[in-house]
Formats: sequence, C-alpha cells, structure tokens
Amino acid sequence: MQSVIAAVFLLLASQAVSAQICQAPKSEQVFYLTSGMADFFVANDFDQGKILIVFKSDNGVGDHWSIVDIVSGITYINTVEKGCVYRQFSQEQNEIFYQCLPDDASLERSGDVDFYYMTRPEFTWLVGMKPVEGTEFYFRHFSRFYDENVVDKEITFGVTYKYSLGISDPTIFDKDLSVCVEAPLGQQSY
Repeated sequence: MQSVIAAVFLLLASQAVSAQICQAPKSEQVFYLTSGMADFFVANDFDQGKILIVFKSDNGVGDHWSIVDIVSGITYINTVEKGCVYRQFSQEQNEIFYQCLPDDASLERSGDVDFYYMTRPEFTWLVGMKPVEGTEFYFRHFSRFYDENVVDKEITFGVTYKYSLGISDPTIFDKDLSVCVEAPLGQQSY
C-alpha cells in the first residue's frame, strides 16, 4: 500500500513541478536550427500574450517572421514569397508557446538542463528547460517536435545559444497585420 501511495505522490509531484516551469515574462533568445544550420530569433512578451519569431536572424530583423498571438490563438506568418497569412490554431497546438509548461509535461531527464516530453494530437514535443540564474524562471535551451503531418516526421527546432531577459526593442512586435489574409486549409505554416 505504501508503494502505491508513494507512486501516486510522485506522479502528482511531477505534474505540479512541470506546471511551475515558466519562462520570464519578457525575454529574447536565438536558437540554432540544427536541421537547417540557421538561426532564428524569438522575442517572448507574455504580458502582451505575443511571441515574435524571425527566421534566419539573430537580432530580430528579417522578412520571414511569425507572430504568435497566444490570447486569440492566431499565428501570423510573413514570407517574401507568399506575403502575410494567418491561421487559427487549437489551444492544444498553442500550448507549446505558453509561458509555463503544460501540467502533463513529464520529466524525462534531469541535470543542468531538465528535459520534458509532451504528446498532442498531430505532434509530440521534447523540450529542455534550463534555469535562469538568480530568478525563478527558465529558458528553453532545446526544443524538438515530431509532427505527424511532415513526411520525415521530425522537425528539430534547435538549441538556444543566446538568451537575455527583457525585450531590447519593443517595436519589433509592430507589424502591419491588417494586410494578412487567412491561409487556405492544408497550407503549411512555414
């Protein structure tokens, strides 16, 4: 009986811990995409409920960008070739962009970087979270997706090699979203 109680306690404790693994309210990161050997810049402003991703950039400047509006569940994607489109995503799909890891994130490995695993309809996610020294927050050190809609099934988003608290230029979120049109069904996001 004691082993059952201990197992239940450990299960509940691991879920409670994952709910408290949160990124700073405002931060910037540069990921190195291991699959494409390119950078992408990420600015998180959870106070506004927005995330900016600029592809092939280490400073937030570029024509291929995406803004994730966590509040509305809409993601805007701009490319030189296709212009700006937007798509509505489900709450489950948007959870990967939330400030804190979902409650069902399971701790897979622990060390200098803690690795968490989650499964959602259409994809699975492995994320490595590393503490930000002197704070209660974490930054995403590693992130990898397996997407059922992609032929090779694996999309590696990469490893963070630059991280800073705060947003160096709040105007980077100022994009003209009024020109964006709804993406046709079945169109890939990126």
